[in-house]
Amino acid sequence: MIDLKSSTGKLAFKKSLKAECIQLIEQRIKNAKVAIDNAQEAANSNDKSTAGDKYETSRAMGQLDSDMNAKQLFEAEQELVALEKIDVSMATDEIKVGSVFEMSGLLFFIAIGLGPVKIEDKRVMVVSSKSPFYENIKGMNAGDTFEFQDKMDEIKMVF
Repeated sequence: MIDLKSSTGKLAFKKSLKAECIQLIEQRIKNAKVAIDNAQEAANSNDKSTAGDKYETSRAMGQLDSDMNAKQLFEAEQELVALEKIDVSMATDEIKVGSVFEMSGLLFFIAIGLGPVKIEDKRVMVVSSKSPFYENIKGMNAGDTFEFQDKMDEIKMVF
């Protein structure tokens, strides 16, 4: 169990969180590669039939699947590169890329848009540094308040 009250615990938490995010993106990459291979195999395995356009239609559908998966693969690879560049080795007082902060009883990690991630017994919202949410809170410190989901909220801690 990581202690978020000590500075070493906070840094260990950030490192574990980043590692979990990397693992999730690597799994996305692996899944996309498998899906590309499966779509290609399906397109190649269809024989010409006497049903006219059935062969061409299934090849076109296979190509669309392959293209969609290739796009997802490219995006996941870009996210992995961005994630690997994030420095989580130091605590920070202000919200910036690589920061973890607490508000509304939730933890947030500014990195890439992954959504909720469970790390140990904590749920963390992994938020893109390109999101409007991040743009609204960038540079804020613990104790700062701002409007979030139609109510005033306070940033409890930043590290």
